[in-house]
Amino acid sequence: MNLVDVLRAGADAGGWLDRPAYEVDGAALTHADVYDGAGRVAGALVASGVRTGDRVALVLDDGPDFVLAFLGAAHAGAVAVPINPRLHPDELRQVLHAARPALVVGKPDFTAAGFRVTTFADLDGASPIPAAPRAADDQVYATFTSGTTGVPRLVPQLHGDPIVHHRSFAAAALELGPDDVVHSVSKMYFAYGLSNSLFFPLMSGSRVVLNPEAPVVDDVLAIVDKYEVTALFAVPTFYSRLIAHPGSDRLARLRVAATGGEVLAPALEERLVDVLGDRLLNGIGTTEVGQAFTHNTRTARRFNTAGRALPPFEVRVVDDEGAPVEPDVTGRLQVRGPTITLGVAEDGTVRRADGWYATGDLASIDADGYVRVTGRLDDVENVGGIKVHPLEVEHLLSSHPLVREAAVCAVSNRDDSVQLRAYVVRADGPLEDDHLADELTTLARRHLTAYKVPRKVVFVPSLPRTGSGKLRRHVVRTWKP
Repeated sequence: MNLVDVLRAGADAGGWLDRPAYEVDGAALTHADVYDGAGRVAGALVASGVRTGDRVALVLDDGPDFVLAFLGAAHAGAVAVPINPRLHPDELRQVLHAARPALVVGKPDFTAAGFRVTTFADLDGASPIPAAPRAADDQVYATFTSGTTGVPRLVPQLHGDPIVHHRSFAAAALELGPDDVVHSVSKMYFAYGLSNSLFFPLMSGSRVVLNPEAPVVDDVLAIVDKYEVTALFAVPTFYSRLIAHPGSDRLARLRVAATGGEVLAPALEERLVDVLGDRLLNGIGTTEVGQAFTHNTRTARRFNTAGRALPPFEVRVVDDEGAPVEPDVTGRLQVRGPTITLGVAEDGTVRRADGWYATGDLASIDADGYVRVTGRLDDVENVGGIKVHPLEVEHLLSSHPLVREAAVCAVSNRDDSVQLRAYVVRADGPLEDDHLADELTTLARRHLTAYKVPRKVVFVPSLPRTGSGKLRRHVVRTWKP
């Protein structure tokens, strides 16, 4: 089975081959156009020397070129590797060397020393070829982890995996269908955005509105309004900017507002629910799993949780020794399921998780199976020999109406003592505000044990985030007092 053949057969059976699949900048592709174009690109790739199993790196923005190049690589039996075209040149070199592609598809004038480079225009005029025969356990694409720790890893997925993710998440939890219009703030060079904008809509018969530019609140709201978007995907911090905008009333037409990628703070969730109501659905996933493995749904949702496990995935929480804990006890979150990939072995084969996989999250699971994530294991700060989970402090500070977001980390003083420092992005007003700093310190003292209270509040214009919106805490930890 080649995934592209499966997608086309599903579109044919569903009766949506002639319906719009993608719109961007006034241009449109039907579902049939997508598969016809993928066949042409596949013909050009094979003619250029790309062989079955070779990696094809896509350094492209969201758009028809990306869609056809990705599916063309899969059609040809190659492994598509989406890469963020906005990476710093040093980071781009790093991920290209990690990917070791046989061919790089980039925008016009793109170069990459040491690699064979082409453009999409050079791939779109060939004669189509039949899809290369592949098995469900053959590689079809590979994405890089978001790099929150500073070192992205390449994680492959197999031809059968997107089918599992669609049945588990898009169909069962989100109920995507042919009447939906989808827009994902997360781009297709991330695992989350790739499923949201490519696999799920093609398997559901939905229409996708793509934006090749970096996401801006005004642009997203304009897209929601102009195209009557029904399903929106974004990380919590982007939703916080959307609802703070005077035009946020346009979100009322959404059927579902899905969010993930980082922990949704309770105070932010309250503000989002005030605007979005029960359309807001939160969940968690990882690049290693390939998509969400827990999620709230329209029929089963609970405030301040990431929902319940999505079958066939299972979750549990264990203690430091690996023993399962009782309900509502915080420990290490683990997931088990058929698509969990750890990386690639030296011989090029995929390393699948054997049994339970540790996500790196701290979480608890209540008696009804709802998962509450409280932070990351590598986020823990050490203050005077006491472990502090900064997310608890950050969520409290972010509950203040004048705070948009906050990051808390430990800093060493000249006498080698360690204290917590809060870096705060204001919702509005001047960058420096001693009165607000005092209010935030008082708020922390009122609700937290003394060692968790930041000794200093520093206002910053923004926090460093990955392209998918996750906080780059390792960068914040390098900031000097």
